[in-house]
Amino acid sequence: MLLILQILVASVLSGFLLTLWEAPVVRGSALASGAGEKLAVRISAPLIILAATALSGFFPETSISLSRSFAGSGHSFIQLGFATALAAIVAGSTGRFPAVPYAFLGAVFGMCHASGCPVGTGEVFSYIISWILAPILCGVIAAGVYKLLSSSENNTQEHLIAFESKLLKVSTVASLLLFAAFAWNTARIFSFIPAEGLGPGLNAAAMSAVALLVCQILTFRRARASEWTIADSDLDVNSRSTLSVVVAMAAVFIVFSIPGISRIGLAATPLSAGSLFVAALVGISLARGQALIEGEEILQSAFGTVLAPVLGALLSYCICLILSPNPINILILLGLTVFVALVWMYLKWRNNSRIRKQLLQAREQQVYSTQKSLSALEVKAEMTEKDLNNKLDRKRKELVDFAVGISDQKKFMEKLYEDLKKLRAIPDGPEKDARTDQILYSLRERMYFSKEMNDFYARSEVLHKDFNLRLSEAYPNLTENEKRLANLLRQGFSSKHIASLMNIAPKSVEISRYRLRAKLGLQKGENLIQFIKNI
Repeated sequence: MLLILQILVASVLSGFLLTLWEAPVVRGSALASGAGEKLAVRISAPLIILAATALSGFFPETSISLSRSFAGSGHSFIQLGFATALAAIVAGSTGRFPAVPYAFLGAVFGMCHASGCPVGTGEVFSYIISWILAPILCGVIAAGVYKLLSSSENNTQEHLIAFESKLLKVSTVASLLLFAAFAWNTARIFSFIPAEGLGPGLNAAAMSAVALLVCQILTFRRARASEWTIADSDLDVNSRSTLSVVVAMAAVFIVFSIPGISRIGLAATPLSAGSLFVAALVGISLARGQALIEGEEILQSAFGTVLAPVLGALLSYCICLILSPNPINILILLGLTVFVALVWMYLKWRNNSRIRKQLLQAREQQVYSTQKSLSALEVKAEMTEKDLNNKLDRKRKELVDFAVGISDQKKFMEKLYEDLKKLRAIPDGPEKDARTDQILYSLRERMYFSKEMNDFYARSEVLHKDFNLRLSEAYPNLTENEKRLANLLRQGFSSKHIASLMNIAPKSVEISRYRLRAKLGLQKGENLIQFIKNI
């Protein structure tokens, strides 16, 4: 019973930060793709993760290859879990993605070495190479998938709505595959301790499942918040980019979960979802020529990925030295303690420097905003009189134009009246038909109101000059018709009136609105008219 309790505590210690930091990256990516909002996915995802974790306890060949070395080291699972958790927490101070699986494996390395059962150099090298190649492969796959999807969208003849619907279906399948691949890959950590302590089979499967459920309950609220942060902030991009991230991560998890990968010198190893996520964003950024992630966050992720296994190994080694005191070991322990303290002090200093820099930037921004506001008030005061005079001139011109318009209409109607009188006097025949066609042609030309519409758009551009400038600066790729559509929507015209003003069918207005939404980068549920009014 005591052994079972120790195994459960060790599994929870190792898995707590895994479900807090690694799992939200996967679930957040699914949420951003739209698949995570489907009821079927929300129900099936936890079941897939739980099933994969439990099944891993039945298959000892899927466990980490270091298990035999750890079993011979004679150390308790509590030591391993504590060292993993501590290493991951320290590594987590360097960034948002602290590479928990690598901290766990580093702790295993350290304990095996301290116990006199060191892991072979070749095996260590295979793990290191795998950790380096995995994010590179993820970035390449993400870039390739993004290029393929972009090419398909450009070459397809179907409507964008139909294309997006297909992408959502593919994202749903890819998300379920990602859940299964992630769970099977990282379940090695949950199954490692029970399988070594209880032996593979039903007991190990049950212990892994129970540990996972406990970790999920403990981390539910915070993990849920992290999921939505990733979905709403990091992946607030188009559906092609999101699908590329999901597919790339799923593919890499699958590749590095296959035991046969050892034949090419690599290791079937648990991977950090955070590292793969950052690598996928870097790959897509290179493919689309636009950064989706800041350089500082990339460096933080890389630093945390390297620091996690190193700290895991050092901390577990120190724990072993404490349990078996020796003069030489004590000197080594003191040296390692100083090293860890220096690392911690550096991270603390770096964090404080970043906070001070942010405060300084905030103060400078506040001073700049105040100066800008004062300057704006001065300019506004100077321009008020000029604006009033301009408005008065415009009103006078509108009155003159209105009077001229009435005069033009009157002349046209008088001419039409005289033409009809003359037409009635002409006997039926070709001449009368030709005169009738000429009058009809004049009326149709008049119905288009070309001159009036040009005057309307010209005045609208003058009245909303600031809006037009902001719209052109923010979205330079908009066509003239799209700018006119945005102007009409901002002024509150309905689709029916817009169709009449632009001389197009109402259905064409809806298509134009959809294309305008796409060019403005609006997400589902965002109001187009409200967005335009806020520009």
